[in-house]
Amino acid sequence: MRVLAFVGTRADLFPLGPVLVALSRDPAVELHVATAIGFAPGSAPLRLLEAGLEDGGFVHHDLGLHLEELNPGTQTCAGAELSAAVAGLAGSLLPDAVVVLGDRWELLYVLPPFILRGIRLIHLHGGEVTEGALDERVRHAVTKLADQHCVSTVQAARRVAQLGESADRIHRTGAPGLDRFADPVPLSPEEFEGEFGAPLTRPLILATYHPPTAEMPTGVGALAAQVFEESVRAAGTVILTYPGFDAGREEIIALLRELDARELRGVIVRESLGPLYPRVMATVDAVVGNSSSGILEAASFGVPVVDVGDRQRGREHGANVVHAPDERTDIRASIEKVLTPEFREMSRGVTNPYGNSHAAGLIEKVILESPATGLSKAFVDRSIGDSQA
Repeated sequence: MRVLAFVGTRADLFPLGPVLVALSRDPAVELHVATAIGFAPGSAPLRLLEAGLEDGGFVHHDLGLHLEELNPGTQTCAGAELSAAVAGLAGSLLPDAVVVLGDRWELLYVLPPFILRGIRLIHLHGGEVTEGALDERVRHAVTKLADQHCVSTVQAARRVAQLGESADRIHRTGAPGLDRFADPVPLSPEEFEGEFGAPLTRPLILATYHPPTAEMPTGVGALAAQVFEESVRAAGTVILTYPGFDAGREEIIALLRELDARELRGVIVRESLGPLYPRVMATVDAVVGNSSSGILEAASFGVPVVDVGDRQRGREHGANVVHAPDERTDIRASIEKVLTPEFREMSRGVTNPYGNSHAAGLIEKVILESPATGLSKAFVDRSIGDSQA
C-alpha cells in the first residue's frame, strides 16, 4: 500500500512521528513524506530523522516554499504554489491514502488535489476545539474533507459525529504524539547543564507563546513579553522557545532574540527542543504559555500548566491546567498557584484525556484498512443530545 503523509512544520512532525515510524517499518507499506512551508531549505531531512524515521525507510518529497514572514499575502501566494506542487505529486505518485494531522492553514491548499483525484484522506486530531486560533476553522473543514478520522478523545469523537460523520469512520485512537512519552527520563543536573550551558536551578519553567490568530490582535509582542517576563520572575531557570508558523511570529522572535542577547542568568532561549523535548518535559516544574503541548502532553508527565489567553480556549484538558487571561497580574498569580507543593502533587496524579501512549498502532490499522471503505459519505443527522452510536 502506498501512503503519503504531508508535514508542514515541526509542530506537526513530532506528534505525527510515531505514526510515520510505524508505517515505515511495515513491509506492506511504501511510505512517502512530503514537506513544505515550515522547514528552512535543506533542513527537512534532518528533522525527519530526529522524529524517528530511518534512512531507506521512506521516500522524501521536499516541496520547498519555505516562508520566513507570514502574512495573508505571503500565505496566499505560497499556498497557490503549494497546491500546484501537490497536484503534480498526487498525479505522479497516486497514493492509496494520504495522512494529515490537525489544523494548519496550509492544509486548505494541500488537500484539494487529492480530493479531486478521489484519493482517501485520513485525518488525525479532528474534533478538537481551539477557539482562539484560525486552526479551529481549518480543523473542522478538514474533517468534512476526510474519509477516516483518528480522534484523540471522547469529546472529539462526539464533535466529529456532530459534523455528520458516520460512526464507522470515527476511530478513538488517542493522540499519537504521546507515544513518544511512554517512558520519559528526566535530565540529570549534569545532563541539563551540558545541553544548555547553564545550571539547573529550580523551579524550572518551559514557556512558549504563539500568536493568537482568530482575532488577529495587534501588539502580540507585548502579550508575549508579559508571559516571558513573569516566567523569568518566577523561575530559577526558564527555557523560552520560538513560536509556531503563524502570522505575528516575527514580533515574538524579535523579543526572544532581545532577551537572549541580554544574557540574563537562568534564561535559556531555544528555537526548538526537537528530540530533546520529551526529556525536558520530564524535567520541568511547570509549563507556561499558550501552546497545545501544555494541553495535550504535559498531563502525561504530571506537569502543572498555566494556559494563557484564548488560543486554546475550549480544548479538553486535565486538572493540571490553570487558565489565565492575557493580563500580567493573572499570569503571575496563576504561575504562583501551579508552583505550590499542593498543586504540583495533585498534577502528578492526573489522567491525560488524550490517551495512553499507544496510538500509532491503532492509527496504522485505520490507514491500512481505509481502502475497504467507499468514498461516498452519507451525512448522519443528529439531534441535540444525541451521542455517537
